[in-house]
Amino acid sequence: MKKLLMIFLALALLLSSCQLDNKNSLNITSKITAKHAASSEKSDLNIEKNKDTVSVEKWKWDFKDNHISLDNLQLYKSVDSGKSWNKISIPMDKIPKESYTDAESIVPYFLGDIGWVSWIVPPTLYTLKTTDGGLHWKKLSFEIGQLGEDIAALQFITADEGWVLTVLHGAGMQINYLLKTDNGGTSWKEIKITSDKNYTGLYSSGNYSNMIFYGRYNGWITVSNSTSSETVTYKTSDGGKTWSKVLLPVPKSYKKYYVMSANVPVLVGVKNYTFTVEYRGLSNNKTVKHAITYKSNDGGNKWEIAHID
Repeated sequence: MKKLLMIFLALALLLSSCQLDNKNSLNITSKITAKHAASSEKSDLNIEKNKDTVSVEKWKWDFKDNHISLDNLQLYKSVDSGKSWNKISIPMDKIPKESYTDAESIVPYFLGDIGWVSWIVPPTLYTLKTTDGGLHWKKLSFEIGQLGEDIAALQFITADEGWVLTVLHGAGMQINYLLKTDNGGTSWKEIKITSDKNYTGLYSSGNYSNMIFYGRYNGWITVSNSTSSETVTYKTSDGGKTWSKVLLPVPKSYKKYYVMSANVPVLVGVKNYTFTVEYRGLSNNKTVKHAITYKSNDGGNKWEIAHID
């Protein structure tokens, strides 16, 4: 157990690029759109504080007066493992206001001194990028057309290779698109998740979605499902070239429930994952919530129930 814990801590240090330290902040596994942050309850945001992980905090962010917009984004940097923080200036005066006033989501991501602050004003994906710890910033823009109007999750594996999971909202549904960059965010290309020939995005009745990569090859995408107990989760083991749907065993008593969360599996060993899914449904005319924790020991191919809460 101690050996597994040490492996997990080492992987967390290598693969996690940022962690927030105040109680109102989101960690890297809980990216949400600004609209959801402003309107949803905390219990529905899948905000998790993992007290067992250890990381050197270098960046954090919040929004002035809790008003989520780009001109209210406040960035801070620490050079002493989080003992003190310096506010980083964002060059808002260099950005045309029409490029961000209608942004629904703003998602920062950091790798050392390299940072990206991204948002979408359809049909354009915008990014503020720094390579020197926030001293200087460059605005990037790339036309993505109809491939999303919000950002659900943003992650960079290296200084050049990164991923963004976007959201396009519809009546009672959403479509998620996965985009990849190989040049640090200058340009993006769509990566097809499913094998369905009729559409390129990931259709779902859910409201929340999330994504995470553990290294360059092992990635996960999860979307909540408001009409079924079936978890909409896909995994890749080859860096996004191919994706397969993840099947979880659901107890018979949960078959009439629906998936309310969009957590992603958590790596706890070389091939070991845990995956907590929150279900909601009606029991005796009352709304009930239950959480099932699954575990996998083969890289996420097969899952079994570890705990039911």
